[in-house]
Amino acid sequence: MTRLMSFSLWAIFAIPGVIAALSLFGLIAALLGDGVWDWMGWLGLLAPVAATVWALAVGKHR
Repeated sequence: MTRLMSFSLWAIFAIPGVIAALSLFGLIAALLGDGVWDWMGWLGLLAPVAATVWALAVGKHR
């Protein structure tokens, strides 16, 4: 039998909120200009991909 853990609302939505903010920043940066803006856009849009890869890698070890 497992014991259920209780988390606050902030603890539940903190990481998804950060990922959403980085994605939004990446989309806006990609639309703003060229050069450095493109790189910032790529980095911002890489956040959900990196989070997914990390979650899949950690999930396989449990």
